[in-house]
Amino acid sequence: MKNFTLVILALFCSSILVAGISPKEKQALVDLYNSTNGNEWTNSWDLSQTPENWMGVTIFRDQVFAVSLKDNNLTGTIPASIGNLTGLKILNLQKNDLHGAIPASLGAIKGLKTINLSLNKLEGNIPSEILAMRSLEYLDLFFNNLSGELQNDVAGLKNLKRLSLANNDFRGKLPVAITSLEKLTDLQLSSNNFTGKLPNGLAALPQLKKLNLFDNNFTGEFPTKLNALNLDELTYNNNNFTETATLLAAGE
Repeated sequence: MKNFTLVILALFCSSILVAGISPKEKQALVDLYNSTNGNEWTNSWDLSQTPENWMGVTIFRDQVFAVSLKDNNLTGTIPASIGNLTGLKILNLQKNDLHGAIPASLGAIKGLKTINLSLNKLEGNIPSEILAMRSLEYLDLFFNNLSGELQNDVAGLKNLKRLSLANNDFRGKLPVAITSLEKLTDLQLSSNNFTGKLPNGLAALPQLKKLNLFDNNFTGEFPTKLNALNLDELTYNNNNFTETATLLAAGE
């Protein structure tokens, strides 16, 4: 009886060690493979192997921790089932040929910290579900075909450190709520169609180090207090700021 118990215990421990990710998470990865023409990737997956052997997939405690497929010739759309990767912390699909919308289901991943979908051909607006992600620290969407207006929903990104939206087609006024992102260090808004005055309080962001606003349609007086912040980067040319304010901001 004692030997039988030891055998059962050994089998139980072995099953824990090889448990792997759930079928639902594995299917989400397979969906990503299928919807982005996986057999044509630069570094493809052998679906006959287990996910821990798939390039760019990091598994921690039987959950997918990271998916990093930068510059890997992904062509197609991001499937909604990617939201089933509930333990995901890092999603990096930068520099591929992805189109379509950003799936709102990403907003269901409560601990996600990094979303990098830059240098693709994604369209539409940023889903409000993503703007409500309190865990998110880095949101990189530059060089896409995204559009629409930023809403005050952006206030939900309480822990965001970098927001990079450069080279898209965002328009309208910059929401006042962006001045509530007190952990923001890097704000990249260049080469869009933003209009109106910069919101009061932008110069009061306590940790801001990089601010790029050039090539938009911002108007009004440039907030010269930004110069006193001693930013590492500050660009604001090719806008419609008043000439006097611009000269003052340039220290003339």
